Amino acid sequence: MNLAMISAVFRESWISIKANKLRSFLTTLGIIIGVCAVVIMVAAGQTVQGMINEALSGIGSNLLLVQPEYATTAGVRGSGMTIIKTGDADVIRGLRYVKAVAPMVTGTQQVVSGERNYVANISASTPDYMQTGNWEMEKGEAISDRDVRSAAAVVVVGATIAREIFGEAEAIGAVLRVRNVPFTVKGVFKAKGQGIGGVDQDAAVFMPITTYRRRVRGAWIANQINYIMVQVDDQRNIESAKSLIEVALREHRRLKPSADNDFRLMDMTEMLDTIRNVGLYLSILLASIASISLVVGSIGIMNMMLVSVTERTREIGTRKAIGAPNGAIMGQFLLEAILISFIGSMVGMFLGIGLSQAAGAMFDKDVPISALTIVISFSVAVVVGIASGLFPAIKATKLDPIESLRYQ
Repeated sequence: MNLAMISAVFRESWISIKANKLRSFLTTLGIIIGVCAVVIMVAAGQTVQGMINEALSGIGSNLLLVQPEYATTAGVRGSGMTIIKTGDADVIRGLRYVKAVAPMVTGTQQVVSGERNYVANISASTPDYMQTGNWEMEKGEAISDRDVRSAAAVVVVGATIAREIFGEAEAIGAVLRVRNVPFTVKGVFKAKGQGIGGVDQDAAVFMPITTYRRRVRGAWIANQINYIMVQVDDQRNIESAKSLIEVALREHRRLKPSADNDFRLMDMTEMLDTIRNVGLYLSILLASIASISLVVGSIGIMNMMLVSVTERTREIGTRKAIGAPNGAIMGQFLLEAILISFIGSMVGMFLGIGLSQAAGAMFDKDVPISALTIVISFSVAVVVGIASGLFPAIKATKLDPIESLRYQ
């Protein structure tokens, strides 16, 4: 088909669509709804992925976690938990591939200053926690080795604590009470936002682990900690580091060769990748569910085109009788289907983008507008148009001119 013929076919297709405005609109509506739903679901999935990545960005990279394990008594596992101590962290600290080690004691406590109070997430550790926890300072100073050695009554607070407790007043140098123990605020962390599970990472109070033991925690087993955060120097050395840590801890904890580990060694990188994959799979699932409406829309176009072939049987017969090639007839019906699909896809795309941005503004979330949305819309316009118009177009070309002219 030359350019003039293509232009003529396009013009005839457009005239045919305008001649049946209501039917064309209702048919296009199915594609509009389908594409709009897909665009919204893709945007929702990408927003969830963005929220997950933002939450996980607050966690350090190349991390291993050493936790207590269920104890085994008389061959039965699950009779209480074992104990992790600071000595275990000291053993790990000198191993190859290990970049930072932070023994952690954590909990929640009400912190008070004057008439204001707030429930804070207490973390007690060593200066390595800044690195393993991926913390940065907004102002002031971080906890130092000297603070740990002297069990200094100092803390570094998160952005939420600084805002809720001190408001517009200067937090640095102010006194913050934890279980009626006065602490001097030494610094303020940079804001991180929400973490995994919607936890406010900025509702944080960080103090030296020695200070927590002596002044805050009360009667605990000597040197007991909740877990150990270990940062490996390179992602490629994760498995090697795990092996070295396991051997060192088994020897330090005097486990027999036949005994199971009484500690749990977790690769946080694998866990974080799994969580990210959940977001990806959710995006695919949402888009797949929304795509069902596209199938319904394409069936609507096919039904309209079949009706159009039937209604225009005499016209098709006349055109074939005066020598119109099958390619021109097929092209006209295919182009009609593609035009309807294209119009619906474009309207659906802009409607979907508008609704997703409005929802993002309503819930104060950043909803991305990606190139994937445009690719999906144009792909749907072409694929659905061809798929739904092909069968009616083939049916039109197979009509016998004589029988068509007799059609009433």
